[in-house]
This record gives sequence, C-alpha cells and structure tokens, in this order.
Amino acid sequence: MNWKRAKTLFIFVFILVNISLVIIYVDKVNKSHINDSDDENAVNFKQEEIQIPEHLPSVKDLKMQLLTARSYDFSSYVKSHSDVSSAKSGGTLKGEISDAIDVSNDQYTGLKTYAKDHIYKGEDYEMSKIDDDSVTFEQTYDNYPIMNNNRARLKFNVNDSGKASSYTQTAMKSIEPSKGANNDKKQVITARSAIEALYYNRYLKRNDEVTNARLGYYTVVKEPNVQVLEANWEIKVKHKDEIKTYYVEAVSDSPKIIEE
Repeated sequence: MNWKRAKTLFIFVFILVNISLVIIYVDKVNKSHINDSDDENAVNFKQEEIQIPEHLPSVKDLKMQLLTARSYDFSSYVKSHSDVSSAKSGGTLKGEISDAIDVSNDQYTGLKTYAKDHIYKGEDYEMSKIDDDSVTFEQTYDNYPIMNNNRARLKFNVNDSGKASSYTQTAMKSIEPSKGANNDKKQVITARSAIEALYYNRYLKRNDEVTNARLGYYTVVKEPNVQVLEANWEIKVKHKDEIKTYYVEAVSDSPKIIEE
C-alpha cells in the first residue's frame, strides 16, 4: 500500500468534510437571521391591542393577475324569457319570483337553489351580504368574488313577510386576463401582510378590530364598455362603533390601499 498516497487522500477527504460542515452551518445561520428578521418586522397585534381573526384564508402557491371584463347586455335574453324585463339599456335584468321564497328564519338554501336553477348563470354567484330588505350575491370568477361592483351583482328583494319576491341582476362577460407584457401571474400576499399594510399606513390603530378578510377581484379601472379587475384583499375594520371597508392590492409587496 502507498501510505503517502493514502495519507494525502485522507487529508483531502477530511478537508471536504469540514468544508461541507461549514457550508451547512453558514446556511443555518443565514436562515435563522432571515426568520429573526421576519419576526422583528411582524406586527404584534396583541401588544398593539388590535384584534384580528384567528384563522385567515391560506394563499399558499396562489397566483393571480389583472383581468378585463365587459358588462353583459340582457336585451336578447329578455326576448326569449317572458318572465323578466330589462332596464338601463339592457344592462340590468329584473325578475319576479312567482312562488316567493321564505328567508325569514335565515334559511337561504332556497335562494341559492333558485339562483342556480332559474337565473342567468346563477351558479356563478355567491352570497355576500344580508340586510333586512335584501340579500345580495356577487358574481365570481374562478371561484373568487368580483367585490363591490354594481355591474356583477344579483340582489333579491325581501318583503315585510320575510320572503324574497323579486330580484335585479347585472353581469360581467368576456372575463379574461388583461393583454400586456407585464401581466404575468404573481404570488398573492397573505391576509396578514395585507392587514399589516393597513397598520403601517395608519388605517389600523389601537383598539381596532379586523372583523373579516376575504380575497377577490376589485375594479381599478371603470370605463363605459370595459373594466379592469385586480386581485385585492377586502378587509373590514371596526373603529369603535363604525365598520369601514378597505381594499388592499393583493399582488404587490408595497400594496395600494383604497378606502370605501
């Protein structure tokens, strides 16, 4: 055996092992620094006496992009359906419910079924708001609501007896990704990051309560014939006895904020 060669090989292997250990150690240190940095930047809402929901929607591996959409004209639809009428140059559909639907005991299954079976693309709408005299649904795209948009809404009118007897509807068509070189899908920021953006921009203060956070599309460009929809977090905040709604851009690390 060539001991000199074996000794050289042993030293070489020993050096490689040590280099590997150093690389692993440095990697762990760097990761710990990153985590420490994240923890340092995170807002301690409990310490700030701000309440936020315990469970927030997950957006892991979720990417979204700008959309364009056009208002649907119901004029042709009305011609083939005698039980409905149109208004506002065909942009709004009006219908009567022959067998009024009882919602007096907070039972809304009947409304959902009626929408699915009797209303134009009713399966594309989801319930969003309940008032004493109405129940509002919002149109969805890819299972996410088009939020706070009077051109993508289904509203049931509830009478004094607690029955839904009529409805009005608007709808978007030709919903698709906006054309342009800079409209690649981007990772959606977490709901907590959106809430923190409110805090850093002084929309969220001590003793406030975040009552709800949901993800959807919000209209950022409104033109007569076309709208541009952007992924946003809708965050409702209770300031003392007042509820305010904020829309936080969901695909930016420095999100724009709109207060409704």
